[in-house]
Amino acid sequence: MTYQPANPFAGLPENLVPNPPPGMPEAPGPGDAMKTLSPFRKALDVDEIIKNLILDRPLKLYIPDVQKYPEFEFRIINDIPSERAQAHNKGYREVDLPELVEAFNGLIAGSDKNGKPYAPLLMARPRAVSREIIKRQRRQLHSIYAGMDPANKEFNSSKYTKNAGALGGSEGSFSGAGFRIRV
Repeated sequence: MTYQPANPFAGLPENLVPNPPPGMPEAPGPGDAMKTLSPFRKALDVDEIIKNLILDRPLKLYIPDVQKYPEFEFRIINDIPSERAQAHNKGYREVDLPELVEAFNGLIAGSDKNGKPYAPLLMARPRAVSREIIKRQRRQLHSIYAGMDPANKEFNSSKYTKNAGALGGSEGSFSGAGFRIRV
């Protein structure tokens, strides 16, 4: 008769009996040499791709740390020569700080009618330029509105109206053949 040690797990349900792994793991088989091939000539930087994923940004056209530059206003334009020229004419210049520009590296804003892709481009200008543009536009509008104000017009040459002067308007004489309603 051979000696058999007592089973310490006797009487336990089958799902509570421990099933220890075998003593020696199985040797791995030969590797697949084709598994590590890449369709790219240059190795991809996966961490850089993940960092620039649109999903990780609050907005697609997000400008990082824009609150650090309160005296500048930013615009994101397409990198198309006509849009660049318009932005330069309005006082915008390309931002060249690496920490601001790197957020737009690798992004594609769209493509032209020939299918050539173009990228977004970050532009900035001082807010003082914007204030001066607004001031000039208001001055021009004020001049236009002043020209339309009847108090500034001389109606003495007309037989139908005359200038009311200090009253701030004009007085009309709406009678005569020119003011008859024809049915």
